[in-house]
Amino acid sequence: MSLSHSTLPAGAASQSIPPRLGFRHILRGAFWNWTDFVVGAAVAFFLSPFVVHHLGNVFYGIWVLINSLVSYMALVDLGMRGTVVRFLSADRTRGHHEEASRVVSGALWFRLLVCIVILCGTSVACLFATRAFHIPAETQRAARWAILLCGASLAVSLLFGIFGGVLNALHRFDLLSAVGITRTALNGCGMVVLLQRGGGIVAIATWQFFVAIVTGTMQYIWALRTYPELKLQLRIPDRELLQRFWSYSALLFIIAISGQVIYYTDNIVIGAVLPITAVTLYAIGFAPTMYLQQIVSSLSVTLLPAASGLEARGDWDQLRQLLFKGTRAVMMVALPIEVALFFRGGTFIRLWMGPSYAEPSGRVLRILLIMWFFVTANWCSGNIILGLSKHKPFAKWRIWEAIANLGLSIALIHRLGIEGVAWGSVLPSLLVNGFLWPRYITKTLRVPLWHYIWQSWVRPALCVIPFAVACFLSEKGWPALHMWNFMTQIGCILPIFLLGFGVGYRKELIIYVSKKWPKLLFMAPGNSA
Repeated sequence: MSLSHSTLPAGAASQSIPPRLGFRHILRGAFWNWTDFVVGAAVAFFLSPFVVHHLGNVFYGIWVLINSLVSYMALVDLGMRGTVVRFLSADRTRGHHEEASRVVSGALWFRLLVCIVILCGTSVACLFATRAFHIPAETQRAARWAILLCGASLAVSLLFGIFGGVLNALHRFDLLSAVGITRTALNGCGMVVLLQRGGGIVAIATWQFFVAIVTGTMQYIWALRTYPELKLQLRIPDRELLQRFWSYSALLFIIAISGQVIYYTDNIVIGAVLPITAVTLYAIGFAPTMYLQQIVSSLSVTLLPAASGLEARGDWDQLRQLLFKGTRAVMMVALPIEVALFFRGGTFIRLWMGPSYAEPSGRVLRILLIMWFFVTANWCSGNIILGLSKHKPFAKWRIWEAIANLGLSIALIHRLGIEGVAWGSVLPSLLVNGFLWPRYITKTLRVPLWHYIWQSWVRPALCVIPFAVACFLSEKGWPALHMWNFMTQIGCILPIFLLGFGVGYRKELIIYVSKKWPKLLFMAPGNSA
């Protein structure tokens, strides 16, 4: 397909086509995603030590293991939400509302079957999980009930998640953010009350099931109100629609199941080989990287529907700009966090969870951060590739990475313990994200490889070097006595990063200010006509 030719169908100009999607619209969506993330991260940050200390290392390890196990059930969904976002974005851009309705109706029917499979799967899992892992006998009954309830919560979330995909495709990230904030508030308040009254993992799982019903209903109502042209018909999809689903979602399924192995099998490997308390130590070291993932995702999740819409218009120049600006923005946000956690992660965990977790969990965190530099660097390009439906090579790489990850983790856990599991995740990821990804995205969008790497990776990395030195020195000579002291220290040295950013991008900033300054002067008081 030529990059200079439009892919809009004949007569599309006369249909009801949404306005052109600009970077301001994308940034507005990122703002709402960030709002959701900030609320969720703040609640999780303060709630995690409370939950760990009230449940104890054993029950918290079981809780983490159950959630890792149940999350595998979501794989039978075959990437249906991403499929809805991809096709609905393109169909609505072209004004094909009937086709969009067919897509959503077919996905909803498919997810009803998925929910039945998940409920059956969790029923089987609760019988065998207590035998496969080192779960103490006195906790096995609670573990079984928690598995059943978590499976039911997942089924409800997936069923209503179709309507979350609709809101995503419509760029109504304000409504998605409201759903996320509501979920966070209800879960957080419920967990505090239940744990203070002596509740355990069964009580928490029951409450989360209730919250899934409430927030799912919110998504359903808002999706239908936001997109009134959407007409749902719960019936078996025809062969043409199933083929359309399969051509896109089959690869998403491969990517999802590979990602599940890469990021969440570690807890299962540890639970099968080491005592259940080792799961807690690894999970605490792993947790900050999940917050990092949420930050990056909140910035770049808007790019998938944006890329689909731009491709539908044939605007490949905007796609290239999307790649450069999006990757640069993610790197400038993620790099300071990664650097601070790399040099001061042990101190952070000590103040967050307690001194006993600082060394083992801190070492796990530092190892995983090596991988996350390259993962975050490719996050925007990954969303763009999914939006363009060009993710077949990505699926192949993920299969290889998942197999290598699992094999290395099993081999290294006997020699290095939980740190061996972390290295098993890092080494395959370096090849895929550091070597294969940049070559593929630049070839797809016809961008010079070294120009992309320099502008999107190297320049942001150079900007963060002074901040990295400051973090290293502060860790050595400026001990933090409590969490607020630690945050204050980070805030004091953060201007060093901003200064590095200003020096590294001085030309771009000068051009930006020179363009905006006349407008600001014109809008100033006294200059109006």
